Amino acid sequence: MIIASFFAPREDRWGVDYIPLLRLLDASCRRYGIDHVCISDRDLKAVDTLVCKLPENLMLALLDGQRQCLEWAQGPVLFVGADCLIAKDPRTVKGGDLTITIGSFADCEMNTGAIWCHNPARCVPIWRAAVDSKPTEWGEDQTALYEAVKASGADVSRVRAEDHNWAPANEDDPAGIPTVVHFRGNRKRFMAQWARRWMDLAC
Repeated sequence: MIIASFFAPREDRWGVDYIPLLRLLDASCRRYGIDHVCISDRDLKAVDTLVCKLPENLMLALLDGQRQCLEWAQGPVLFVGADCLIAKDPRTVKGGDLTITIGSFADCEMNTGAIWCHNPARCVPIWRAAVDSKPTEWGEDQTALYEAVKASGADVSRVRAEDHNWAPANEDDPAGIPTVVHFRGNRKRFMAQWARRWMDLAC
């Protein structure tokens, strides 16, 4: 397995420096002896980078970068956000072609903070279909991918986001220590403090 994040700056939505966050993610992956690569359109130097040619639109860039990663990978891939930490061994999550996390989210019941692609070759057409649907607005990457997953006929396992892809409310909240701790939205601002307190991680 490899863990693949994504960082290709297009807009400064949250006002945070992602490089320290990627270093923290990298350190959390090393605890489990799992390689981490960040998909980008430039060599980030701070972490191993899979350099891809990417569209300018962020939603298309994210999906197409992940598609290219699936074509490059030699084994299973876990996609996570640059704003995530690995708090439990993700190899314990099993499934068919892919495993997605489901929760009671307002915009889309599937959250893309953690997606296990157990069979990358079977997943490539899903990501290609999502790209072909031309998502361009914020959040449409997630809904486009979910529609492609549902239409694919792939063997999809669905697991609880609360167990495997969850966000702390604040730096004092352990959030149940899910497999992937996801600092979505403005939670990125306390990711370093949370990592230090609950995982004894620093970059």
